[in-house]
Amino acid sequence: MKTYIAKKIFLMVMFLTLFSCDSYLEEVNPNEISTDIYWSTLDESDTNLISVYGAMLNEYIVNARVESWRSDEGFPGSRFNDRLPNGHDVSLFAKNWYEQNIDEDTNEVQLRWDALYQVIFRANQVIEGLNRMTDDLKSQEAWTLQMGQARFFRGLAHFYLHSTYKQGKIIIRDVNPLKPSDFSKAASESSEVIAFFREDLEYAYNNLPGQMEPKTRVDAGAAGTILGMSYLYEGDYLLAKDYFDDIINNKKKDYGYALVQDASIMFTKAGDFNSESILEINYSLHKAEETAFNEDDFITRSARYSAPRSGGGSSVLETFTASAWLIHAFSSDEMDPNDSRNTVTDRAGTVRLRKVSLRNSAMLAVVNDEDTEYYESVSAPVLHNFNSLGKYGYFKKYTNHDITNDEQTLGLNSWQSGKNVILNRLSGVYLMMAECLNETDDINGALFYINAIRKRWGLKVLEGADYDSKEEVRTRLQLFEYPMELCVEGYSTRNIDLRRWGIAKARYTELSQRNFYATDYVYLNEDATGTATRTASLVREGISTNATDFQIEPEFLKASENYTDGYLPYPASETINNPKISN
Repeated sequence: MKTYIAKKIFLMVMFLTLFSCDSYLEEVNPNEISTDIYWSTLDESDTNLISVYGAMLNEYIVNARVESWRSDEGFPGSRFNDRLPNGHDVSLFAKNWYEQNIDEDTNEVQLRWDALYQVIFRANQVIEGLNRMTDDLKSQEAWTLQMGQARFFRGLAHFYLHSTYKQGKIIIRDVNPLKPSDFSKAASESSEVIAFFREDLEYAYNNLPGQMEPKTRVDAGAAGTILGMSYLYEGDYLLAKDYFDDIINNKKKDYGYALVQDASIMFTKAGDFNSESILEINYSLHKAEETAFNEDDFITRSARYSAPRSGGGSSVLETFTASAWLIHAFSSDEMDPNDSRNTVTDRAGTVRLRKVSLRNSAMLAVVNDEDTEYYESVSAPVLHNFNSLGKYGYFKKYTNHDITNDEQTLGLNSWQSGKNVILNRLSGVYLMMAECLNETDDINGALFYINAIRKRWGLKVLEGADYDSKEEVRTRLQLFEYPMELCVEGYSTRNIDLRRWGIAKARYTELSQRNFYATDYVYLNEDATGTATRTASLVREGISTNATDFQIEPEFLKASENYTDGYLPYPASETINNPKISN
């Protein structure tokens, strides 16, 4: 363990913002032997606690682009390339994830494993240090709050590992290694892992307040949400429902969550830590370093990976953009014509309905969104030629489209973004609550929560007459409401959902048999004096006979063939260095 040296004012800034990797202690490498930890004040332990938050900055924990590629939501590379017969040009790295060719040697399998155990390692340091304090310090509220936060993150990281690796049979690290033999440890059964992380999360749930100050810190609501998810993932709808009911209706504590009704701030800088946010990773450009690949730095690269080239996006071969079915689903989602927000006066003075829904505008840039500014341009079609690379839908959740005209100009180098990353928010809890209610035969209750979200976006509500069976509501949730509301969001959310529902292989197969094409789109030009055309840019379903249209190659063909169980294997470095586990 290392000493921490900083001026008092710098320490206070870091405490309030929870940003800086400069404020982290030089902890022992997780692959080395840890030493005894003794702290004499709660300020010292809190400084170490900040390093746990810092470990969550590691991009490979969420790894949104890789998760999008292996789900049914994302598409890698370019669909349009004259050099290739099917137009698909993609890096081998991205192609392997997209086609479900993942094994123990896959780099991101190792990097995520290491990142999550780094969170556990740092949390254990704090827990061990707090436990060695005097009884007088242990009696203080600050001690309990720090222990609650540290145990939350230790539980969270075990929950994440359990949800994604080896059928949940992962290594429980309840203490840090003290001698070389401690590194060789067998994986525990899934049930043992569940019991372990739930105990940590329950401690956080019971001992943290409903609302922490500052809001950048985790609270009981975050713990309750993850606990509810852990029961939902095991199919225990009754217990999951109890946690979600508490979070939504403030049964045990005042959590203060509310659905954001101002759709314009969703997934923007103005929407950071809004009333809907439950668990959010806090990035910032204020203390960025020159490098873009220090995982302790508080910047993210996801903006470059998901932005269009016209907005400063990165290599066409390694970006993640929306799959054809998802683009089409957003465009087909019916707006409520009676919601005044859906009636606009365009730049030419014409009063009309919006071209796409508010949800579409917040989450996905498409050629027919003429009613939303994009990278300081008056509209997406004015800014970008969607046909140029066959990328017809750009995710907005990780980009800075609201505050810049070029992602590459924000940081000290072209890869740096300070955009926050949302892991959990209230609308996700609403959908999980709806699932629980539907599976316990309360269809009307399920529709209530689904429609609360749809109303927020100005979408038509789902009528009970059209959704009067559990099966119909289940299908609506699985194939539309979940992926459209939570697309490329959270920790492996879509992949875990498809797996736990047991529909992943069938889903890829069904999508591989659907046909989509891109057709011309006529839009209002930049100065609103007339129209212009983006050729082969608007996604439609079917087979086109128009020579100017682009027939999109069927997606997910290889995924439908290669999908197994949706879990990641142990990384090779772990199986090589730890003789007690194997794939």
